[in-house]
Amino acid sequence: MYSATASSFDEWSAIAETGFVPLRVQPPGGRPAAFRGELVGRGLDARLDVSRITADPCRMTRSGSLDDAPDTLFLSIQAGGSVRVSQAGRVARAVAGEAVLYRSRDRLSLVCERPTTCLTLQVTAERAELDGAAVAAALARTIPASTPALRVLAATLATLEQTADGLDPVPAARMSSAVLQMLDALLGSLDGAETLPTGPVALAATMQRFVLDHLTDPGLSVDAVARRFGVSGRYVTRVFADAGRPPPATFLREERLRRAVRLLDGEHRPTVAAVAARCGFADTTTFTRAFRRRFGVTPGAWGRPGPSDRQVGSPRP
Repeated sequence: MYSATASSFDEWSAIAETGFVPLRVQPPGGRPAAFRGELVGRGLDARLDVSRITADPCRMTRSGSLDDAPDTLFLSIQAGGSVRVSQAGRVARAVAGEAVLYRSRDRLSLVCERPTTCLTLQVTAERAELDGAAVAAALARTIPASTPALRVLAATLATLEQTADGLDPVPAARMSSAVLQMLDALLGSLDGAETLPTGPVALAATMQRFVLDHLTDPGLSVDAVARRFGVSGRYVTRVFADAGRPPPATFLREERLRRAVRLLDGEHRPTVAAVAARCGFADTTTFTRAFRRRFGVTPGAWGRPGPSDRQVGSPRP
């Protein structure tokens, strides 16, 4: 096992250069900020390592290629927070449960948008014998949490994280081979670029399903939906309009408020702060303002005598 802790962006840059790939680490948006990062890793054999990485918001970039550097692949499986990866002309964003693949030799940008924790599989590409075309097609593409092969691989890595230190070299090498086979199966199951449905109605429905699946993420926005599907925010808005749906920002806000009402109407009513967090609002004040604007009462007053005649589906006059 090896570990490293950083309390500054410069220290995190040095850790990245030693353990991963040379990266320039900066505050998000270029604003000075306090920082803390931690890396705890375990190597199975010369082919792969498993690391748990925790980092405050930051931007990590490297311009140009490193042809003389080892060709290393990184599969980052998000445990919390979110990461945005730019590589190979694509941009992918992964939140909890999702994964994204990137490699060391190519130009790269990594942005931790919020305090982030991820389980990262680090693979020496030359020794892994993975399908090169499948690897290239999967770079900087969001791998959904629902992908069966990802769920199997993530569960295996989580177990290895706790048990790898006790493995002798021969069992460790066998486990390494098994993990590489799982990774190969995962990449093969992706079939390259994600195939999106054709037609505005089907595409809008797919985007809406993505929104519903990630309502609890306060970072979810129209731009986040656009990044997920590799399009612009304006294009997302046009897809919704062409399908006869409300604007995507309206849909997101309404679904969050609908979920809030269901929670407030439940048998075990949570606190207003808990409802705000479970519906993806960044803070209680924003949630209360949106709720009152929509229903005419505050979340705390919902269900008391007076506003009970209001319906979830009917906007405030």
